[in-house]
Amino acid sequence: MLQSRREINFARRVSSHLSALIVRMIFFAVCRTKIVYFGKVPAGTGYILASNHISHFDPPMLGSRFRRYVDWMAMEELFRNRASATLMYWLCAFKVRRDGTDRAGLRTALRRLEEGRVVGVFPEGGIRAGKGSVLQGARMWPGVSALCVLSGKAIVPSVILGTDRLYNKMNWLPLRRVPVWIGFGEAIYSRSDIPRNLARELVEDSLAQAFISLRERLVLEFRLTEADLPNTPQARKGEDYLP
Repeated sequence: MLQSRREINFARRVSSHLSALIVRMIFFAVCRTKIVYFGKVPAGTGYILASNHISHFDPPMLGSRFRRYVDWMAMEELFRNRASATLMYWLCAFKVRRDGTDRAGLRTALRRLEEGRVVGVFPEGGIRAGKGSVLQGARMWPGVSALCVLSGKAIVPSVILGTDRLYNKMNWLPLRRVPVWIGFGEAIYSRSDIPRNLARELVEDSLAQAFISLRERLVLEFRLTEADLPNTPQARKGEDYLP
């Protein structure tokens, strides 16, 4: 039984890495992706990758371009359909409720972090732009800071810009090469010498500041304009947004 489980886990890892390679090739054909690391990423250990969320294309884009494979915490709705649930399983994703009461999802994340894997999470709990985004100081899901404190693992903050333009079907045409910008910040660690509730607050404050700082650094690094930044679907008239 143990040998069979190991074989299944190995097959899942192979399939997930192969999928990431295929996705990377697809995005290479339609996007000009520019990536910058503003800080050191932890080595030889598990950690949390936390990013803003502006489109459905963020998980595959980030997952295919990050240095390590990412096990995404995915919303439970993706597991209600058998085909989608099977895909999530073979991509090593696992479900979590967005109301912050999912202890099973938290335990799965803690176990994978302990195994030395990278767990990806979108603290906004869904796609956000404008005033509802962490890029403009909106509140985030507190579970990510709790995960950091309970696991003792670092959070690597990330900001992605440009993928919302992929909702426009015209941008998938050959040679369009939609620009996408990704920035990874300095790792955030929790303190173990203070009560957990205070440690969570400090981590959450640090992560909130990191999102805003990364956005500003990307703007400066690549001389971005307001037109390059995420916006609400209503503000991008003429583009084919999904609901």
